[in-house]
Amino acid sequence: MDKVKTRYGDLTPYSGASDYRKKYRTAVDCYSSGQLRSIYLEDPEVLDYPAGSFQTELITFYEDGSVKRVFPLYGQISAYWSIEEEALTAPYYDFDINGETIHVRPQCLYFYPSGKLRAVTIWPCDEIEVPTPAGAIRTKLGFELYESGALRSIEPVFKTVIHTPEGDIRPYRYRPIMMHAENAALKFDEEGNILKSD
Repeated sequence: MDKVKTRYGDLTPYSGASDYRKKYRTAVDCYSSGQLRSIYLEDPEVLDYPAGSFQTELITFYEDGSVKRVFPLYGQISAYWSIEEEALTAPYYDFDINGETIHVRPQCLYFYPSGKLRAVTIWPCDEIEVPTPAGAIRTKLGFELYESGALRSIEPVFKTVIHTPEGDIRPYRYRPIMMHAENAALKFDEEGNILKSD
């Protein structure tokens, strides 16, 4: 298939050739306007985005052509290829949160239309500790940021207790509404105050 021109480079879509880990999906998808919606790449490659350089196998776009989501890997999980095997080859990246650096291997990176990072979703087999205004919190889902870089929301692990002047809270969503890290159970405003606990 011919290369597709984007603001992040000329990209080669998946050809559809048989591969035990490739997903069966449309290699190139477009909005009804004809603007590019997503490209599933032939091979993962490192692309340069406003928020940094990230390995990319699937990239989705806003209708204006700016990056929306990046999946460093996007293989088909099956009896022949486990999520643990897929995650083993996933790259790690460093992110600055609340003045601290955390080392994470993202399953998905979500961006604002401005190009700034909005959320990082981690692999289901991972668990990370994230510095928050309420202290270090462990999560198995990931974290969401404001465009300013301040922490916006996080999904704490089960039995996490947050101490507040109004009393203890135990934010946890038994089933996250979505598989992505945004709009998680524990939310903060940009000054670090707890906004809402589901």
